[in-house]
This record gives sequence, C-alpha cells and structure tokens, in this order.
Amino acid sequence: MNTMTQATTNRDVQPLIQQEISQINQLNEQHVQQVMAYSKGLLDKLFPLTEGSHRDVCQYEVYYQHLLAYFADGRKAGLQQPGQFVALCGRKSAPDAIVLEHDGRHVEISLGHCEHSDSAGINDIQIELPEQHTWFSLVHGRQFAATSKQFTAPDGEDYRID
Repeated sequence: MNTMTQATTNRDVQPLIQQEISQINQLNEQHVQQVMAYSKGLLDKLFPLTEGSHRDVCQYEVYYQHLLAYFADGRKAGLQQPGQFVALCGRKSAPDAIVLEHDGRHVEISLGHCEHSDSAGINDIQIELPEQHTWFSLVHGRQFAATSKQFTAPDGEDYRID
C-alpha cells in the first residue's frame, strides 16, 4: 500500500472510530442511569421517604439530626423511619456521604457532583455485606473488602463501621 492510500484510509477510519466511541459512551451512560434507577428503587424499599421517591430527589441535607430529601418542586421529605439515618461524612448542608442502616446492614450513599453522578449528586450506593466482610457497589457492580470507615453520627459523635 502506498503512502497516499494509507493516509486516505486513516482519514476514512478516524470518523468511524469517533462515531463508535460516541455510541459506546452513550450506551455506558444509559447503563449507569438504569443501574442508578434500580438502586434508588432499592432505597425506596429499604429507606422509604415520608413522601416521594429517592428517584426524584435533587439534594440531600442533614437538618439537626434528621436526613432531609429535597425535590425539584421545592418539597422536602424525611425518612419514614428517621432512626435509619445513622451517620454522614462532610458538612450537614452538603454531605459527601450519608449512611443508613436497615436490620444491622449499612448502606452508604456517596455524594458529590461528578461525571457519573445523578441529579442528587449520587456517585455510588454501597451495601455492607457483614457476613462476607465486604461492601458491594450497586452502581459500579463491584465487591470489595471491608475496611474500617469513619463517619459522624447525627449527634456529632464519631461513628465507625468496622
């Protein structure tokens, strides 16, 4: 193949590669959105709000010792069982993580707006699997070894998950 033909072929292939990369990125984003919707459905089952759905939350905040979920239309709701909120990481007005507990099992909601976060800023939802001494990331589909995690309880005390 001469140099002219090779240059023409490279130019022809480049748009095709860019188009394929774009389609793969769209599929990945759709997958993340589907997994996030499913994961929020699980939050609705385990940690229901007094009204509305975790799927529609646009911000989480800690007010005194209560978790509040805010919706785009200005409504807010707490947990039906406020005692399920056990800890946070970061500032109460803009937490980096929220820890909920159901039947002795912790669920950590990681927050912070980034490329793969949703409208509420959720990056990941991790479930503690204490019988296996591991955590499972619902959004990323990975299981990893449990490590000690340090948070702040709603009353300001240290909250540790070993």
